[in-house]
Amino acid sequence: MTTMKFMRRNLVGCLLAPVLLVAAGVAQAANVKVYAFHAGILKTQTQYLLKDTRVGTPMDIPIPFIVIQHGKEWVAFDTGCNAQAAKDPAGYWGEVIAKAYTPVIKPEEEFREAIKLLGLAPRDFKAVVISHGHIDHAGAIDNFLGTGVPIYFQKAELHEVRKVVDASTAGGAYCLGDFKHLNELNIQEIEGVFDVFGDQTVMVFPTPGHTPGHQSLYVKPSTGKAFIYCADALYTLENMERFVPPGLAADIPGAMQNVHWFKFEERRGVKIVPSHDPGYWAKRAWAPKELVP
Repeated sequence: MTTMKFMRRNLVGCLLAPVLLVAAGVAQAANVKVYAFHAGILKTQTQYLLKDTRVGTPMDIPIPFIVIQHGKEWVAFDTGCNAQAAKDPAGYWGEVIAKAYTPVIKPEEEFREAIKLLGLAPRDFKAVVISHGHIDHAGAIDNFLGTGVPIYFQKAELHEVRKVVDASTAGGAYCLGDFKHLNELNIQEIEGVFDVFGDQTVMVFPTPGHTPGHQSLYVKPSTGKAFIYCADALYTLENMERFVPPGLAADIPGAMQNVHWFKFEERRGVKIVPSHDPGYWAKRAWAPKELVP
């Protein structure tokens, strides 16, 4: 790896670390609560999450999305899968993806139904932030049709999404059907760190590697420790504890830079929350209870 590439890959962490250090000491005016929603499971195999590890071993992984209450306002981070994926996986995603990641999603686990546990509807959100455009993270953005709710993507990720839309064909784990209403939604492009409420309690920041424009979430709840919800920048805690590369990533060296940085943050007291770790989520409460990382 050249010096320039190393600097680019570490720039986000170098810039963000001081921000998080400052955020940890900021007095909060708003009450911040976090809820994790179980949006079904994907039936897959271990090697797709942990490269070359326990190849062929079945692994049922949870599909989470996060909802944050900030005073009287609400923000969602990711949306889970599209409802059509639950009804006809092969028809909606294609046979290759549906075979590798077979969804099992109950009607009440789909985004617009699940959030009813908190008395919410899509129109009630201040914003939605999408970690990246893959099938189990951006699948239900169509729930926000007609609401005007802004949906935030990193610029680099939106570029990948628009390539799929412009080509009118699926690409990798980007499903064309998930973005058929892209031009009817209030899509917003961000680049770099985004402080959602301007008080450093809820921030998103780039973690490219899994996809070119992937982003993760930092939250400082009113009670408990600050945490990073990594999304697919960290599939499981095993990826971090044993430094096992992800089974699938656009840039595996870049993805591993994120894993090392998450380990650094954990050692200085920030909780690290993986996206698809069945063991981790088995020990956590789902909405309507608050998430305690």
